[in-house]
Amino acid sequence: MNAYADLPPRRRILASTALLGCAFLAMLDGTVVGTALPRIVQQVGGGGTWYVWLVTAYLLTSSVSVPVYGRFSDLYGRRRLLLGGLALFLTGSTACALAAGMPALVASRAVQGLGAGALLTLGMALIRDLHPPSRPQGLIRMQTALAAMMVLGLVGGPILGGLLADHAGWRWSFWLNLPLGLAAWALIALTLPEHRPATTPPGRLDAAGILLLTSGLGLVLTGLSLKGNAADGRWSDPAVGGCLLGGLALLALLVPVERRAAVPVLPLRLFHNRTYSALLAAGFLLQVAAMPVGILLPLYFQQQRGYSATASGLLLLPLLVGMTVGNRLTAAAVTHGRQVRSVLLTGAALLTAGTGGLLPLGPATPVPLTSVLLLLIGLGTGPAMGGLTIATQSCVRPADMGTATAGSALAKQIGGAFGLACAQSLLAPSGTAIGPTIAWTGIPAGLLAAGALLLVRDLTIATPNRRVAAGSSQRSEHKGLV
Repeated sequence: MNAYADLPPRRRILASTALLGCAFLAMLDGTVVGTALPRIVQQVGGGGTWYVWLVTAYLLTSSVSVPVYGRFSDLYGRRRLLLGGLALFLTGSTACALAAGMPALVASRAVQGLGAGALLTLGMALIRDLHPPSRPQGLIRMQTALAAMMVLGLVGGPILGGLLADHAGWRWSFWLNLPLGLAAWALIALTLPEHRPATTPPGRLDAAGILLLTSGLGLVLTGLSLKGNAADGRWSDPAVGGCLLGGLALLALLVPVERRAAVPVLPLRLFHNRTYSALLAAGFLLQVAAMPVGILLPLYFQQQRGYSATASGLLLLPLLVGMTVGNRLTAAAVTHGRQVRSVLLTGAALLTAGTGGLLPLGPATPVPLTSVLLLLIGLGTGPAMGGLTIATQSCVRPADMGTATAGSALAKQIGGAFGLACAQSLLAPSGTAIGPTIAWTGIPAGLLAAGALLLVRDLTIATPNRRVAAGSSQRSEHKGLV
């Protein structure tokens, strides 16, 4: 039964607005601060190493906290965790704005990231609680709003970050979070009631599992970040290879620990669900294919075509429009009887075709052709945004929905970091072959994602007007979770 079924419409709207604000805050912070980082390093002091750690500190804490937030929310409720995470994020933002030196700024970014892990993960889970498939129109509107905010954050964030850094000072990149975050905190506290699971966990959450999971993920992400941010970084570099191998070893040790844990932080039974595992793999691979596009295409427009930073941002609009449209069409399709697998496979095919079309990209490539390919990539990326999340949430029990949402978000984050590291490896030898780099990252990743999606059992999202069409295959899937 939906925990918020009896929530009055006005409170539902206000709570949904606040949750969307949390998601927007997380998106906007990354793009605004990312634009201001060069100015921050220039004024505060430090070289490329500090720049890398300003990025890495936030990435690590925001990523490794995601599965912990997701699992805790399933066990103990989401509202208080989200309010706590938002408070941490705002505390870290304030500390960043007041930081007098680079070490303090890096530490403050880590605190900020620790709170940011809750914003998207728990915000998305609570939006699903407020707008389940039994309220399909609300679910579609929420997915459309999320996509629109992503476009606004990706387009407006860099512009706003540049304006703040140039005219108001880089510290305002962090002060900006306070009014938005405080308003969202107050709305959530006033309008969203606390709902905790009906049953109490049979034991304490395993500290060993949390330590191994966060340490392992942290080392893997550090290795990928070092690889992606180093112009001459090699996979065999001791720092890169050591972090990756150490992280994978810790994650391997996590498996026997979680098997014995009374209340595991990572329930291994979820991976017995073939659909869940396949969706995580597909999300990882689709992000591998998509991430280099948004990072490398601005370099192409500025370095090879001579456009300004503002113009290069505008030239990415077809990509962002495609993402918005694709996300809305996906949400509408999966809530109106289309099978999820076929919708996601269509997205993977469009993404593969679009990135493959950039293979001959060069200084003489017509801009209209590039725009068409970007639109195609955006349409293909749209299903990987909301569609994968909806499918992942729907293929597990309601009691595991927070954990599933966190798993989907984490798989995409790691996929993005891995995609950038792979693209950097392909780009480094030539320095200018941006089109082939995107294509040779996107084509295999897109094809592998399609292969993973073929393993997804037929899944149709249940709405009030029809029964779940997955039939016995889906029922057997859920039996494997018990």
